[in-house]
Amino acid sequence: MLGVYSQPSPPVTIDKAPRISVLGSLPKTLKEASGLEMSASGMLWTHNDDRYPVLYALDSTGHVVKAIHLNERNNGWEDLAQDSEGNFYIGAFGNNNNNRKDLAILKIPDPESVTQTIINAEIIRYVYSDQRAFPPAESQLNFDADAFTSKDDSLFIFTKNRTNPFTGYTKVYRLPHEPGSHEALLYDSIYLGNGAMMQYWVTSADISPDGKWLALLSHDCLWLTTGFRNNRFSSGKTFRIPLDNFSHKAGLCFASNEKVFIVDELEFGVLGGQIYAVELADVLAAIQAVLLRDH
Repeated sequence: MLGVYSQPSPPVTIDKAPRISVLGSLPKTLKEASGLEMSASGMLWTHNDDRYPVLYALDSTGHVVKAIHLNERNNGWEDLAQDSEGNFYIGAFGNNNNNRKDLAILKIPDPESVTQTIINAEIIRYVYSDQRAFPPAESQLNFDADAFTSKDDSLFIFTKNRTNPFTGYTKVYRLPHEPGSHEALLYDSIYLGNGAMMQYWVTSADISPDGKWLALLSHDCLWLTTGFRNNRFSSGKTFRIPLDNFSHKAGLCFASNEKVFIVDELEFGVLGGQIYAVELADVLAAIQAVLLRDH
């Protein structure tokens, strides 16, 4: 497809570091917090990866204020997304070995509206349009995913690249919001850079409330993409924002156009397990200066 694996243009690194605040520690029941999304009232929702099939609502300090159990198995729950109607989507697509044939996204109503203790989800089952082998050759190990987001009428999945040799691309797949069985269309790709693989893994994604910024998270940086057209993110310009902190960051959501929240997993009982606020106003101003200079 045109635009997929185009000539790489590395992201521009912004030296202006964002202001990061630790808001609180997550409870031990959320030691594998993976995915983050904000509902209308400001509740922050997250879940574990491969533990309990539960969505937890947090206040801004990390305290659990509500829990919803799903009548589904937690098999590789990696990220959360939300559509314009408030429906939530759980990405059950963790695929470290690139060999899963039961990839799914779980769709539930706005969790703030849920009054039951246990609910059933609608299921979006899918296969990747370009995967032929399970697993593929090492050079093609790019069917794992930890990140997705909702925009307009579609869900966009961003892969966690495990290729050897490492190519530095995250592939972008497009799916409808409707439950059923689908083929996830290889729609685009974004070149994020080529170095130590773990520093270029995409672990969460979100779109800003104004729709102008795509944020991708890794263990020690954010990538922000803007100026894209027709939801082809590679048509925009991507900027890398170092966070000066390495941890298993696994969940990201916009709180406003100039602020994101992040959660990380608890490693070794001491590293991570917290919720952070990242103020982006100064970073966005630096990006705008680069865009004006290059215009």
